[in-house]
Amino acid sequence: MRSNAHFGGLLKPVPQEAFSAWLARGLRTRNPAPFIRATDCLKRLCVEDADGNLTRAVTEELSMALGISNECLRRSFPLPGDWLKAPPERRLQFCQFCLLNDFRCGRQPSLRINWFYWWFNVCPVHGCCLYIGDSTSAPAELLSIVQFDLPWRFFTHGAFQSTEQCWSYRCSTRQILTLMAWHFQCWYQVCVQRGTVTIGDVELAASVPEIELLMDDILAIIGKKRIYPFDPRSQIAWLLNIKACCSLRSNLPPEAGCEAFLCKDVGEHSAQIRMAMFALLGLFLKLPNCVCMWRLSGVPIYDNNIERFWRSMHSDAVRMPSYLDWLKERADGWSAPIRAHFRYLLES
Repeated sequence: MRSNAHFGGLLKPVPQEAFSAWLARGLRTRNPAPFIRATDCLKRLCVEDADGNLTRAVTEELSMALGISNECLRRSFPLPGDWLKAPPERRLQFCQFCLLNDFRCGRQPSLRINWFYWWFNVCPVHGCCLYIGDSTSAPAELLSIVQFDLPWRFFTHGAFQSTEQCWSYRCSTRQILTLMAWHFQCWYQVCVQRGTVTIGDVELAASVPEIELLMDDILAIIGKKRIYPFDPRSQIAWLLNIKACCSLRSNLPPEAGCEAFLCKDVGEHSAQIRMAMFALLGLFLKLPNCVCMWRLSGVPIYDNNIERFWRSMHSDAVRMPSYLDWLKERADGWSAPIRAHFRYLLES
């Protein structure tokens, strides 16, 4: 935990706390004046998203209002990139256990910045999938949890178990996917922090935005919708044992073409489906940890042949043009290193 000396006696931020959440907590302390000045500063400068990429001029005014250095402010509230960030009104993801732990520690429940991103689906502290609430307010969600969905018997302080501990018993497919999704988000965060893209021992001559462009296209196919009973059951629905109607279903006719069925908004899916999407994204990118978890799982899909699994993903529902044709057209916009490394994704 950071020392109060760095913040001039102000409230200490919780690790990974969103800047807006820290300001909201500060307004309820015994020294609210600096936080009131910072809030007024944001309003005066017409800053709509306090957790967005703030200009240096804005951070300088905020640092003066709060009485801390500009550098300290930037270091204390770093952003994990811009990719797949939910707009403020759709930031409804929470870790129930983190909110409960805030309450247990005697502080106001607070939002973590990583919860604002669609690619972040698993809490690294508690190892659980994030929960989609009905409010963007952490205190309101905690009240809802306490009233309607209190998971006391599951409340622990442990982080993820080690691989050895994990495999001391048989994991369910859902648990395997959760671990894969966690490995994916860890890999992506490292890419953003270092500004490089490394898969296994190979460092690609590509930027993070270039790999994000590829991942957008892969996710569009992984999360595509189906027409039942015209199309076969989605692999994600099969893996998660989803039998009821869900966001993977569409009422459009097959003649609508492939693009109408693609997932252009990852946030339209439930938390569980989104978690599985990023787990499979890590698999199709051949991230070593995701591949290892998948092979150890024993899930009988295509004898652990990732290329065959990917071909089934884009070829199981017939559309004109095909999903593969759409992907090949999109690949014209990929950088040369990305096309070369992931050429197996374009094979028929």
